[in-house]
Parts: sequence; C-alpha cells; structure tokens
Amino acid sequence: MSTPAERVRDTTRRLLTLLEEGESTTPEAITLRAELAEATAEAGQLEDAYYQADELLKDARREHGEEHEATVRARAAKDAVEEIVRQG
Repeated sequence: MSTPAERVRDTTRRLLTLLEEGESTTPEAITLRAELAEATAEAGQLEDAYYQADELLKDARREHGEEHEATVRARAAKDAVEEIVRQG
C-alpha cells in the first residue's frame, strides 16, 4: 500500500500525462483530479486539497451537468476532502 505522498506523486504524474493529450474536464481527467484531491488531503495539505476539490466540482458541473457520473465522482471527492478536513 502506498503512502499519501506517493499517491500524490503517482496521480500527479498520471494526470500530467493525460493532460498532454487532452482536456482537464474529460471524465478520465476528472477521476484523476478527484484522486489527487483526496490524496492531497490524506497527505495533510488540506487547503490545497479543498481548493482542488472545489474547483473540480465547479468544472465537472459546468462541463457535464449535475447528474453525469464525472460530476458525481467530483462531488464524492469534495465530500471526502471535507471529511478529512473535519477530522484533521
């Protein structure tokens, strides 16, 4: 099992590779951005994680609408980050 810092590094690398080829609001990119926000929170970088999750949800809503699975995933990431912040 990887540490939160390792997850941040690995997810960032995967996201950067994906972004070289496409947009930051594709469902795949939103999934990776959600993973990054959650890992960032778990690594203790709570302000950064909250900002990432908040912007992610805005982007997902704007691009896909409320009911799309990408928006549902973004909302779940924001909820997860908020829970980590409350516990932290």
